[in-house]
Amino acid sequence: MAEKRRILDVWIVETNTVYKEVPFTVVIDWVQQGRLLADDRLRPAGAGDWQPLQTLPDFAAYLPHPEPHRAEDQAEALEPVQMDLAWKRGGDDADEDVDMIPLIDVSLVLLVFFMMTATISIAGPGVNVPPAQYAWLNNDPEIIWVGIDRKPDGQPDYYIGRGNGGAIATDLDEKSVVAKLDALIGEANSPIDVRISAHHLLPNGLIMKTGTQIQLLKKKQPKLRNILTEVREEGA
Repeated sequence: MAEKRRILDVWIVETNTVYKEVPFTVVIDWVQQGRLLADDRLRPAGAGDWQPLQTLPDFAAYLPHPEPHRAEDQAEALEPVQMDLAWKRGGDDADEDVDMIPLIDVSLVLLVFFMMTATISIAGPGVNVPPAQYAWLNNDPEIIWVGIDRKPDGQPDYYIGRGNGGAIATDLDEKSVVAKLDALIGEANSPIDVRISAHHLLPNGLIMKTGTQIQLLKKKQPKLRNILTEVREEGA
């Protein structure tokens, strides 16, 4: 039937698609490629009833056929499977080795932390220390000192002096005392130290802020050498 006409209509059941007037050789190729299955339908082009592909001898030979089970297949499936995996236990030497890299990293971080905090404490000290009987940190007669007293209302009172003498400028605020200190350092002929003498009842943050503002003068005044801080004893 198919060999005489050589032209067929193809109906792919799964997608419900019909291809008309397909050459016989093309149908053979589709069967071999797996594009046509056993349940798909064929008929002579333009007429006749649809017939399953698996019932046509000319195409049945090209359909895949499952191989029959053999007795040895079942026996092989029941055989135990041997895995080529072996767990190796490490020796005692591996347990005794200690990784020192994390410990070294932590040590370096702590070292950098302490170095930075030490620098900050020198640059702007603000620790509230107990009052002392002798609080002078430097007896240099050329040293410039900044006094910070405490008014009755608790507000700071700034004044500035030189050496062991009296004050040369009083009734100052934080901004004006820094400006006056800048002028005095600029008039000096040699490197000079600055001492901050603060009342013991003043807040630590205020003393630290003043020290930081004076510390910034180092960028402008290279003659500013050291900045020292003390807490004035009670009654002084």
